[in-house]
Amino acid sequence: MLKVAVEFFCIDGQWDASCEEVGLAGYGNADLNIVRDNVFDSIRFFLETDDVEFTEKIISIDELG
Repeated sequence: MLKVAVEFFCIDGQWDASCEEVGLAGYGNADLNIVRDNVFDSIRFFLETDDVEFTEKIISIDELG
């Protein structure tokens, strides 16, 4: 099982996400739940496996560095 740490952030009312494995994995939507579903699906697709465990963290703009 792969463990992927996903960081979600909001800029101008749009949620996006990133992780080390794929970089920016966001879908720019105002609804965090839609972004979560899309991001998790895209990461599974990119990694070519459904055997992924996600950890989530919401970060502030300042933490993006």
